[in-house]
Amino acid sequence: MKHGTTTAYLVHRCRCETCTTAQCRHQKRYRLDRARGVERLVDAQPLRDHVQALLDSGMSFRAIALAAGWSSRNALADVLTRKRVRPGTLARVLAVQPITDQRGDRYVDATGASRRLQALAMLGWSGREVAKRLGRLDPQTYYYITNGRNTTVRARTADDIRRLYDQLWDQPGPSQRTRIWAEQQGFALPLAWDDEEIDDPAAKPHRMGKQRFKKIHVEDVLFLMEQGETHQGIAMRLQVTVDSVQQALRRAEAS
Repeated sequence: MKHGTTTAYLVHRCRCETCTTAQCRHQKRYRLDRARGVERLVDAQPLRDHVQALLDSGMSFRAIALAAGWSSRNALADVLTRKRVRPGTLARVLAVQPITDQRGDRYVDATGASRRLQALAMLGWSGREVAKRLGRLDPQTYYYITNGRNTTVRARTADDIRRLYDQLWDQPGPSQRTRIWAEQQGFALPLAWDDEEIDDPAAKPHRMGKQRFKKIHVEDVLFLMEQGETHQGIAMRLQVTVDSVQQALRRAEAS
């Protein structure tokens, strides 16, 4: 609660000196405006019409709220439910003009974004780490895109994921837990996708067959470990799973 406001006085029933003074000043201004014939509230229909026109032009609801000066879409949603609004509120919304370039706000198929996030998860890049690197993708949205729950994403989000994937597709991530989870989900490694196919919903990943796993050589694993490679790095170099590398090491210890 913020003291010195009419909200504190009326809603929170605070009767401290600062809140009481604020309420008295508000009532005095109200009486003065009525005496002068000043309209404190105006019809909200022009506001609703303008918001609808902005939506029809391709702007998102959140983008309209931000352009009007609100930090979230909730304030704009609340204003739209009212029959009358303050003139200043009407003016700030009417001042919002359609953005000519809405390519970043349009929705596109999420197949490519989902597959890229799945591939990064196979490398050990967790949702928290990916969201941190992308800057504006929250972990819940990451989870929905990765699991295919979100069938579409904003074009700018898909572009951000593509750029991050291009940076990390050959770098092991720090999360073993994410890697295990991704393997349990049956996700595909980056090497299983061709660049021209990963965005195609009809394309299938180039799976590594069981025979390929059996051909892993313990000597190769030991050599790469001597070079300082991690288990994840070895798996990527040999195009196998981390489990295959660990099984090879267990066989080496048993022999």
